[in-house]
Amino acid sequence: MEPTRDSDLELGVQAGRLGLEREYASWRELKSQLTALAKSLKASHGATPEIQGEIACSVCSQLVRALWDAYTDSNRRWWVSPQTSISASLPVRRLAQEAALTLRTLSLVESSYLISNLYASLLPQEVRSSGGIYYTPPILAERLLDLVAAEGVDWAQVRALDPACGGGAFLLPLAHRILGHHRVRCLKPVDQLAHLESSLAGIEIDSFAAWMSRAFLQLLVFQLSLAADKALKFSLQVADTLDVVVAEEKRFDLVIGNPPYGRVTLDAEQRRFFGRSLYGHANLYGVFLDTALRFRKSAGLVAFVTPTSFLGGQYFSKLRSLLLKEAPPLVIDIVEPRTGVFDKVLQETCLAVFGHNPSRSATVHLLDVSDQALTITRAGTFSTDGTEGEPWFLPRSPQQARLSGGARALKTRLHHLGYRASTGPLVWNRHKDQLRSSFCKGAFPLVWAEAVRADSFNFNYRTRSSVSFVLLRKNQEFLLSSGPCVLIQRTTAKEQERRLIACTIPENFIQRWDRFVVENHVNVLHATEPDHVNPRALSAILNTRVVDQVFRCLSGSVAVSAAELHALPLPPREVFEEVDALLMDTPTKSLDSVQNKVEMIVERSYGALEG
Repeated sequence: MEPTRDSDLELGVQAGRLGLEREYASWRELKSQLTALAKSLKASHGATPEIQGEIACSVCSQLVRALWDAYTDSNRRWWVSPQTSISASLPVRRLAQEAALTLRTLSLVESSYLISNLYASLLPQEVRSSGGIYYTPPILAERLLDLVAAEGVDWAQVRALDPACGGGAFLLPLAHRILGHHRVRCLKPVDQLAHLESSLAGIEIDSFAAWMSRAFLQLLVFQLSLAADKALKFSLQVADTLDVVVAEEKRFDLVIGNPPYGRVTLDAEQRRFFGRSLYGHANLYGVFLDTALRFRKSAGLVAFVTPTSFLGGQYFSKLRSLLLKEAPPLVIDIVEPRTGVFDKVLQETCLAVFGHNPSRSATVHLLDVSDQALTITRAGTFSTDGTEGEPWFLPRSPQQARLSGGARALKTRLHHLGYRASTGPLVWNRHKDQLRSSFCKGAFPLVWAEAVRADSFNFNYRTRSSVSFVLLRKNQEFLLSSGPCVLIQRTTAKEQERRLIACTIPENFIQRWDRFVVENHVNVLHATEPDHVNPRALSAILNTRVVDQVFRCLSGSVAVSAAELHALPLPPREVFEEVDALLMDTPTKSLDSVQNKVEMIVERSYGALEG
């Protein structure tokens, strides 16, 4: 395949250029005014989800129409109005015309994204959440296209599908790259349009979003259509991708997009169809990844923007196995900030390209998106050999890349040390009537995440003092735990100083209460073998900086899952014995002094220190 040249990438996405602060500030002000007008329409027409959706369509269709007029000098040829039941008010039409003048100073890709994003923000929150309607910023769409270009996609020959095309976030830049290729540019206008029509396809469940995609694409090729005296007609199905009959034939060189996120309830036939990638509940983006594999040609690529949770979560274990079998990862870009990239989303995100990969090695980059600019840092590589179903071990920084080699060489896992990880069994809101503020007959101490600190257990709650105990009923003995064990907080974010926060339960607590109940936001490492290592040594090693960094290479979400803890590479047993002896032999020394020695011992076992 012919490599993509720099000249082929000149889409004019201006988000990374300086000097546009005024235009973006103007748009934010206009967006605020349009949102206020939409709220006033809601007050006069009603606040049902259906009415709010119609208002969003009405406001944004006026914006698209005004932008069309700004680009074409009010030439309405090939303009097709959407079907909306609510007419835009005169203030909306006037404000839309003013906004179009601001948007016209940006690229069409940026303008289409800003309008699509406004549309999504005007939808009822429950509709947006259930449908996973969060559109891709141009700077990330361009980056993902650059990644597939680096893998050899030929823009003059590619046949591409976006199975969740929204407002055209990927279809527009795809069309520009295809039409910008020198082998396509030399064709007659009518042949260029025909080539584009045969190269692009989309599926979108939202009929208005699909209409926006068509309108923006026609606007992109407006001058070409004038020269060819022909409208652009390409395959864009208004349908639920999961309901589209997916034949086993591989039809597309590239399946690309930003699929919807969130849990989805599949019917029996869908669960059977997608069973090869499902473990437990289904997530929309995981099912879309499975669908993309079915749509691609055998030598094709899949390129998606998704949450990072599929990299390590147990629910995605079968999906990871399927990807390794059919299209192993080639490159994964981790988007550094969890906020501010996607509108109203707190989620770690990645850009991933999958395809034929005989080397079984993938490259990892870090993307820092700030001030509408993109900074790319190479974090390293990771191997997918021998990891079927297990979490993928990805370095999130150059420092972790240096550490990951030593970590991958370690074969010790929790079960080798005599422990098994499980999630605390009590889901508190299912047992509200059993919670107690003080001890009574039949009650047991309730261990919340608040009790778990690094090498320190504290049952004297501040925020949970009113629910420190739980009264068990008949046949609820399965909720009980006992020592020896190690507790680990189950929910931590990558922004925290520690992802692994572990402690043992003090002997005096066990002597007093014997058994206790652990809440669902705490993981319990139970000793399962008589020759288990000392829980105090296990806790101390889990609390080291180096083990924390190793865990970050495995975790793709804020959850510290039992599956990730089981997959965590740990030092050999003799290191735990050395640490245990150190902790026993130095009872009078300060904890900091002991922990510093533990850090050095553990770092050396991972090869982080020489000697």
